[in-house]
Amino acid sequence: MKLIKFTLAAFALMAIASTASAQQVSAPPQAGAPALLPAGKVAVINTNAFQEKIGEFRAKIEELNRQFEPRIKEVQGLADRITALENTMKTQSGTLEPARVAQMTEQVETMKRDYQRKTEDLQADGNRARNQAFDPISQKLAKFAQDYTARKGIVLLIDLANAVQSNTVIWFDSRSDVTQDFINEYNKAYPVPGAPAAASPAPKKP
Repeated sequence: MKLIKFTLAAFALMAIASTASAQQVSAPPQAGAPALLPAGKVAVINTNAFQEKIGEFRAKIEELNRQFEPRIKEVQGLADRITALENTMKTQSGTLEPARVAQMTEQVETMKRDYQRKTEDLQADGNRARNQAFDPISQKLAKFAQDYTARKGIVLLIDLANAVQSNTVIWFDSRSDVTQDFINEYNKAYPVPGAPAAASPAPKKP
């Protein structure tokens, strides 16, 4: 029984993906007319890096973990007591009186029900707080992705977070990876007080 602290989960990916639905086509192509393909670049981005490197997201995650830390510790402590009691029953089963075994069994079952209830309440409250904290940032991130791709002449931005695992992308040229540049520009546009400065791009090899 182990609890996981708050993470971005799919928020970063959803924010980037929402830019696609935000694109509006001014008019459908006429029947029989050849499609006009946009001229531009294809780039890849790894949204898994957002959790640690985008200042706003990292600050919110740290804030949520501080807010819920007492409850996380409480539930984890309950889980540890359940495990300890079950181990005692297992290792001392030959020496304990039947009445004592029955008492400990009832105690474990009561603690498990309490653990289940507290875990569900914590998960529900945590999800609600996470949605409230991340949704405004996700909306800003989606708008920034639209502006960023327009400025860079990118007509297709692929998220590596799931593309490699799903075999959507088998190989890509590392020069097409805009992850760090995207993060640097976002952090510059939306700085967080006390956050480390954006990383400088590595010098290109001659």
